[in-house]
Amino acid sequence: MNQPPPSSASRRGLTRRQYFSLMSAAVAAFTRKLQADSALSESQTTQDIPEEAIARTHAALFDLWFPQAEINIPDSIRPDIGQIAQEVSAGMLEAFRNSVLLDVLKAMTVPQAFPFYSCLSSASNPAIQEFIHTSGGFGAMAPQYRSQVFNYFFEGRCGEASTQTAMVLREAYLSGIWDLPLALPLAEFSPPQTFVNRPDIYARRNAPQVPPSRLYYDSAQKIIRHKDGPIDYLVIGSGPGGATVAHQLREAGKRVVLLEKGPFVVWGSMTTRSYPRLMYNGDRATSTDNGIIIRSGETVGGGSAVNIDLAFSPLEATIQARIRNWIDQGYVLPQHFSTDRIASAYQWVRDKIQTRTLDESEINRNNRTLWDGAASYGIDPSLYHLNRFPVGGSPSPVNDKRHAAKQLLLEAIEDAGNPLSIIPDATVDEILLSPDTSGGPRAVGIRFHSTSPWTEYGNTLVDPCGLHLEPNVPVNIEAENIVLSGGAIGSTRVLLKSAQTNPILDNPETGRGLVLHPSLPLLGLFDNLVNLSEGLDSSVYVDSFGVSPGFLFEAMSGLPAYGSLLVPGSGKQVYEQLIQYNNYAGFGCMLVDTPSRDNRVLLDSQGNTAIQYKLSESDKERFRIGTAIAVRMMFRAGAKQVVVPSNENLLEVPHFSPMQGTYLTQIDQADLVERNLKFIPNRTVLTSAHLQATNKMGRAEDGAVVSRNQRVYTKEGREIPNLYVMDCSIFPTSVGANPMQAIYTFAKIFSERLIQGIP
Repeated sequence: MNQPPPSSASRRGLTRRQYFSLMSAAVAAFTRKLQADSALSESQTTQDIPEEAIARTHAALFDLWFPQAEINIPDSIRPDIGQIAQEVSAGMLEAFRNSVLLDVLKAMTVPQAFPFYSCLSSASNPAIQEFIHTSGGFGAMAPQYRSQVFNYFFEGRCGEASTQTAMVLREAYLSGIWDLPLALPLAEFSPPQTFVNRPDIYARRNAPQVPPSRLYYDSAQKIIRHKDGPIDYLVIGSGPGGATVAHQLREAGKRVVLLEKGPFVVWGSMTTRSYPRLMYNGDRATSTDNGIIIRSGETVGGGSAVNIDLAFSPLEATIQARIRNWIDQGYVLPQHFSTDRIASAYQWVRDKIQTRTLDESEINRNNRTLWDGAASYGIDPSLYHLNRFPVGGSPSPVNDKRHAAKQLLLEAIEDAGNPLSIIPDATVDEILLSPDTSGGPRAVGIRFHSTSPWTEYGNTLVDPCGLHLEPNVPVNIEAENIVLSGGAIGSTRVLLKSAQTNPILDNPETGRGLVLHPSLPLLGLFDNLVNLSEGLDSSVYVDSFGVSPGFLFEAMSGLPAYGSLLVPGSGKQVYEQLIQYNNYAGFGCMLVDTPSRDNRVLLDSQGNTAIQYKLSESDKERFRIGTAIAVRMMFRAGAKQVVVPSNENLLEVPHFSPMQGTYLTQIDQADLVERNLKFIPNRTVLTSAHLQATNKMGRAEDGAVVSRNQRVYTKEGREIPNLYVMDCSIFPTSVGANPMQAIYTFAKIFSERLIQGIP
């Protein structure tokens, strides 16, 4: 299908519209609570609010976070910036009217709609009294009180919901304000190009040559069949685990069908890395309390297509220590996780994915900060292995990723002799079970529905098997074996949804014990130019503390819209920091967290996945130590100011205000950070991209979901003989570092076992 070329802004980076979608699942949950618990009924509060009143509230919020009258915009460009800001504000309001954020704007207009209104009404704070007693709420109250309302909300005097409200609004407005239309002229940087100039033409020229499909759709019976006989394996999910399994089984002569929830992007037509449309929940996901920003891939290639690609060998000490513990605890069978077997499988991964070792000459100025800071601190920095082309060596002008789809799936689907059949845009709803000859359950297939494909830029492969499925119509596929490889979120979702109609799968441990490697990013301001968008974005890490106490340091970068979320303080303060964008460097502290049964992936009341997570006190203690070390390294690297993304009172400031950002200017202030950082949700920004351990492997009597042969247990602890899981959800604990290379490696070993015949 022909598509018009994307705008110049979207070719250069992420569009403003995509950053407006930062509103998370937590916002939806919050608004449902707002509607259920509001002090007045819908008809009394938000149903009949005049559009102009909501517009005034929006304008007041926009001005709070981008106060043009207060910030030092040069007179020569002030009219131009004012015009752009007006257009951005109008676009944001239009987007918010069509999102769950509209309910939050309504509550800011009619405060009686807040579930914590009774608390607000009893407050003696003058700003809160002005807020709740002014007709029109936030948009009509005296401007001098607006920041004080946010102070009060952030302080949490009316509970976690008020703190969440403040952070949700802060994230929404800053991420929209500091996207490209305003960030480009104000921060004066050059964002990376996201799309080729004509992605539609590029995609037609470079699309894989798919042979005639061996699948056909029986529309009368709503079932998909294989022309050559029974399907040997259905693989659900196309990330490192699923792609490896599908590739290896097909190569062994098996008939394999691979289903993927996300779109099939033609490689090279765009930078798939961290692109919202290719992410779980449109890159809008957070933990249920909005305390941790969650990032996970949802496209052909899975996480390997969207992550930064920080590749840790499974032979690294941090990972080997965890594997030895798994063996000692009896979680895994030692013969399958021996060092020799892992080394052999990993060599296959390196050869197939073409993982390369970096050279010190590839360290850019941003990554040099972590390298120099670690060396000055007395610990050894390391260079990543990357699944990427060298700078300037990619056949694509915009994409340098050697991800699972490119390296494993493309050759498999182009093989005319026994092609791998891929069905993208397919959401699996249920595993179909039937009694086997022994009376126990056996998987016989799946039920799924297709979704409307993403065709905005004409660079996706739509319906490569020519099935012509109608969106949202349930369809069945039967198979001899099923392998779940949807990751910690996707595989858990399938098991939980299936348990609703198959009680035998209702294992109370499914989804529990989530590990997500929470990360706290730091920013360092330098006298010299850093230009963090130049060169290789990530090349350096430090794992000296990976085994004990259990945290790593990793170089990071991001566009101003991301940076705006990390800078605490008022809109004016955020502006004053981001106009120095080119002088900032960044790296983060990643915690190797410990499993807790209460941390989990679950289904909410609407049947959607939700991520429930809280840091334990012992993990917070280790995380504080790591954060303090990171601060010291940043100063040792030469930073004159360090920004911790928190509006907690880290520096013990008298009469502290959460809306007044405080930044570190001396290295000994790291001691205060270590003493005072509490990781309060919606006060301190944490991120995660490594969800693991939701369907743990082990013995049934120990509460595992998956057996040591990687078969799913029934509720009673019996193995389902042909239903397997191969992804990071089966890890018994954290694997100890970025898990992608370990997933490839474990999937290679698992595939060999399948081919040889798991007993």
